[in-house]
Amino acid sequence: MADAVDVGPELKDNREARQQDPATSEHESADKEEEDLKEHYTEPASNNGLPAEKMQTAKEEEKPKPSKVKGLWGQLGLDTGTVLMMFKGSLAPTIAIAWYQSRDISGIYGTLGYLVPIISVLSLSIMPRAKYIQTLLLNILGICVGSAMALLGTWSAIQARKNTTPAGSVERYNSSQSAVCAIWLFANIYFANVMRAKMPALQFPVIMYSIFTNVAFTFGPLFQTTAQAEALVKQLLTSFLSAFAISTGVSLFIIPVSSRTVVQKEQAGYVQGIRGALKAHTAYLLSLESSDMFSANKTTVDVDDDNRHKTKNQKSTYGTTETPEAKALKVAIAGLVALHGKLHGDMPFGKRETAWGKLDAQDLDEMFRLFRGILIPLVGMSTITDIFERIAERRGWVKSKLNSFDRAEAWEHCDEESKLEEKKVWNEVMKSLHDSFAVAASAMDEGLEHAGLLLELLPKPKKKTGEDEEAKGTDPKPGDGDFGKYLDKKMLDFYKMRGQSLKAWAKEKGLTIDMFDATPPVAEIIDPVPDDGQHRRDQQQLYLILYMEHLLYSTGIAIAAFVKFADSKVADGTMKKNHLILPGQRRIKKWILDLGREDATVDTDSPDSMESGSNIVYMGSGFSKPKDPEHLPPKTIWEHLGNGVRTIPRFFRSAESAFGFRVACATLTVGIVAFLEKTQTFFTEQRLVWAMIIIAIGMTMTSGQSMFGFFGRVVGTFVAAVLSIVAWYIVDQKKPGVIVFLWLFIFLEMYFFLKFPRFVPIWLVAIVSQVLIIGYELQVRRIGIAAASATGQPYYPIYELAPYRLACVAAGSLVAFIWTIFPYPLSDRSWLRKDLGNTLYLLANYYSVVHSTIGARMHGTEGNMERKESPGRQLKKARNKIFGTLIMLLPSLRSHADWQKWEPSIGGKFPRETYEGIILRSTNIMNYLTLISYATQAWSDDSEVLYPNTDPAVRRKWLNNLTAVLDSINPTSHQITSTLTLLAASIREGFALPPYMQLPEPYDLNRRLEAVDKGILDARHVQDPGYSAYACLQVASSMIMDDMARLIEHVKDLVGETDFAFKVSLSDSSLDSSGLSRNSGKGKSD
Repeated sequence: MADAVDVGPELKDNREARQQDPATSEHESADKEEEDLKEHYTEPASNNGLPAEKMQTAKEEEKPKPSKVKGLWGQLGLDTGTVLMMFKGSLAPTIAIAWYQSRDISGIYGTLGYLVPIISVLSLSIMPRAKYIQTLLLNILGICVGSAMALLGTWSAIQARKNTTPAGSVERYNSSQSAVCAIWLFANIYFANVMRAKMPALQFPVIMYSIFTNVAFTFGPLFQTTAQAEALVKQLLTSFLSAFAISTGVSLFIIPVSSRTVVQKEQAGYVQGIRGALKAHTAYLLSLESSDMFSANKTTVDVDDDNRHKTKNQKSTYGTTETPEAKALKVAIAGLVALHGKLHGDMPFGKRETAWGKLDAQDLDEMFRLFRGILIPLVGMSTITDIFERIAERRGWVKSKLNSFDRAEAWEHCDEESKLEEKKVWNEVMKSLHDSFAVAASAMDEGLEHAGLLLELLPKPKKKTGEDEEAKGTDPKPGDGDFGKYLDKKMLDFYKMRGQSLKAWAKEKGLTIDMFDATPPVAEIIDPVPDDGQHRRDQQQLYLILYMEHLLYSTGIAIAAFVKFADSKVADGTMKKNHLILPGQRRIKKWILDLGREDATVDTDSPDSMESGSNIVYMGSGFSKPKDPEHLPPKTIWEHLGNGVRTIPRFFRSAESAFGFRVACATLTVGIVAFLEKTQTFFTEQRLVWAMIIIAIGMTMTSGQSMFGFFGRVVGTFVAAVLSIVAWYIVDQKKPGVIVFLWLFIFLEMYFFLKFPRFVPIWLVAIVSQVLIIGYELQVRRIGIAAASATGQPYYPIYELAPYRLACVAAGSLVAFIWTIFPYPLSDRSWLRKDLGNTLYLLANYYSVVHSTIGARMHGTEGNMERKESPGRQLKKARNKIFGTLIMLLPSLRSHADWQKWEPSIGGKFPRETYEGIILRSTNIMNYLTLISYATQAWSDDSEVLYPNTDPAVRRKWLNNLTAVLDSINPTSHQITSTLTLLAASIREGFALPPYMQLPEPYDLNRRLEAVDKGILDARHVQDPGYSAYACLQVASSMIMDDMARLIEHVKDLVGETDFAFKVSLSDSSLDSSGLSRNSGKGKSD
């Protein structure tokens, strides 16, 4: 915590003796403040003379306990929306199977009728409308291209048969025809899966395409005329399109759900999530008024002498005790961050959808931007738990696995008595902050309710019968027209109270106001006084207070902006009535282009320089495309053409190409049986084409997912086979009963599909297997055994067919797993390591662009933020792009860390704890950098709106002094960027770190600032927003430095360091004059 404690007003340690018993004062104050908070958050009610506590107890006793069934229902998450979606998801395949029982329909589809319900399952009619329409269009495009490729491939195979078959021959098998079909199948599967790996949006279209081409090309060797091939392709195309039609009808007309509805529900959940996080934070701050935030967490850990290998029955203390309030705060923030990520993914679909509503795409964009502005300071506020833990570690009050105490400065080392004093001081600080924090949190909660009501995200509260209107008071309530002004007044009152709370803290420390404002001479700063440690610990406390206050005020300002947006939508008539909302041409064009676009650089469209007014703005190389170390930038036409040619080998050596090749090899491993003369009949009779389809559906890029998928699909298919037999025989093979039970089982299976989307391929295989088994048996009932066997596939009763399907799934899954690990495994562990390297490299870029942003704000060179070409807008664009990429990468890292558990360990164990430590430190650094970027908005020239009670000229004068100091520490900032880049390269390539790698030196801004202006850090500037932003900068930067130290240790554990130093012990051996070891024991000398 070197930086956090090195910053703050100069406070002398002239403490006055307390006149009252500390323990008595602590408990009395805690009880009083807790009662005040309860009164603030509970509604007034008549208690008939009883104490509030007894009345509350009586109410709880009178309230009936929920039934066990209702409790179980709630635990399962079976709300109305989930049940409706379960019903909707089970409807399409049931309709398709029932539809096929018509004689007219069965005559159209023949022996491929069972494909219709299967494809209707894979069409996923439960998706929101915009997502479904996009997938539907891509599915149709996929099967149309697939039908064209199937016709071309089978036609060329038939031509090969004609050219190699002697006249008058009646041989059914032709090797040339089979070879051509195999080549076409391999090429189609390869290119389709390359596209699938490059563009996730093509996941299901590629599955459709693979099913189509697998069926067409495995039947291709049996065709003797083009008419036969055309008939099959036509029948396949008809089956697929019919399934799409049924799914589309269900999606659009049965419990329709638009993407805008999903976005609006997530926005409503976001508002409630923010309110919950604010209440959790208030409860946590209330708990700090009496709890010990520095108490050690006693856990049984396995540690030996060098803290590497594990032994049992040893007690150690790592970290601080996490109170229930702290846990609740972390859970609330984690849920809000997860919802933010989900909303980020659903926003594009909601914006491009045609809808009948009130808010257009620009409004949705603005709301998301406002939500992000609220989320960042909320996440920053939750880091106070982490900060207290770091303080306890560095002061030696708790043990740290990474020796944080050893990195601490001398003034940070404290004994247990100092711990009790520190704890007591923080308890009193939290009590002094209680009133202002509670008022601000209550106002923000009402502001969120107000905005939610105006934007129709929250339901209007019902009026209570017998409610006294006069008892409500005269203050505006959420939903009132002038509530926005009321919220602004409340936040302004909180901002004015900041100085009072700080002076109350100084008084609690025994400091007079004059001493609080005093600054020791520079000589005293450079040569610390004997009690300088206590002085710097006081600085740390003050900065943490400013840190919390500034972030809470920033949260209030962000919520006030959200309220103003809601008021503006009411004022301009947007919320009065619904209207038709159509996506513009630009949005549609962007949607089409984004389907195949890859984010490869920070900003590939930014020019090297651009003109802004009369000044030339020179952009750094980070805004340009990454350089090619083997080629200079092309200048001539031929060089540009050569760059185009080089994309071909780059395509074939990519990871996506390797994945496509593996899928094609896995498919042909089974498919080769269809192209050999002696096994062709066996392939047809045993329906091995479904093993190939399982490969297309379930093959993944990494071995961990493949191993889990193998077991999951086999178990899922086994359950599907059992349920199919149950559904068939429980109603004595009666068609209506079989269809009803099939629907019931699919309905129940859709619960797992909805609640555990991570395992969608497993649920799909299980449902598809069940539909396939029942659908085939009902198809045979409809068209007869003779017609069903006409294609060469013998009829199997259900008790034989179900095990055959299970065997096909097991075989396909096994082949997919083998080709995932052969000839070398594509493991989640190697992907995790590479993605970690990419993440650290992006963090280096993110740190650099945030540092540049801070410099632009301090120097006032951001320019007009309304103009796209201004430097500030360019920095914001680069910052948001890197941040968005990191947000996508970090969950991927956790996913790989979870999947790798399924990979077989050959050799030593995988260092999962070390990798998880790197992920945690990377996440922390990203969060603190984002917080720095957000907090330093107070230094922008246009921040007068946020801080109306400050003088811009005074703010700029103070900021100029700060600018002079920060300009002198650029090398330290660049050293952090260089360190992160070096760590990224070491992890990605597996190279050892250089020896004696030094952590970048802390900024130590306090002393440098005082060398410029002795009074720059005194209390006269505490009310200045730039001062609080400075406090946030130093607290966050100190946390970054601590995370950097831990990150370096983790990376050293993984890759080691290039250190050839050695020590020679002369106890058992000695060195001769040549420097060689001379052993004194027995043995042969070489």
